[in-house]
Amino acid sequence: METLDRDTAKKLFEHYRRQRDGIRNKPEMASICLICGSIHIIPKDGNEHKLVCRDCGFAFFRYACPACGKTVDGRDPKNPGCRECGLRVCTCGACGCAAG
Repeated sequence: METLDRDTAKKLFEHYRRQRDGIRNKPEMASICLICGSIHIIPKDGNEHKLVCRDCGFAFFRYACPACGKTVDGRDPKNPGCRECGLRVCTCGACGCAAG
């Protein structure tokens, strides 16, 4: 993940805290927590699909779709949760289900 300066991180936090649509299309948002604004984000142990904030503990899905390669971000309303497998549904319609 790319390290961001405070000003850039603050602007992105303020924008996407209000309007989360499209967050999946911003690679730099992988390193910003939308709960506390921290840039201290690390991969979650034992879950390759999640990142976690070291400051507040908020964990969120962010990974590449196994079907199309697009970014899936659980904070984006266009990537809702799958009721079957628990992962997020990509904009292409794929999730983590064996049939999906």
